Amino acid sequence: MAADHHNHDAPAMDYAEHEKTFALFASIIKWGTVASVGLVLLTGAFSGTIGWWFALLVLVVLAAIIAKFF
Repeated sequence: MAADHHNHDAPAMDYAEHEKTFALFASIIKWGTVASVGLVLLTGAFSGTIGWWFALLVLVVLAAIIAKFF
């Protein structure tokens, strides 16, 4: 049989650091999505596909919803 050479000196999990890392990840995803949608809307507004008022309105409403509920 093979020898049992396991290293049992691993430190305990740092759950507080895991929570902070996940919160940062979730925040980056959340605001990155808002920025991506905003970029698409503003691109449409620059090209004349949609109106400026519509692009800004949707972007502001989306950011407000994300900030309030997520």
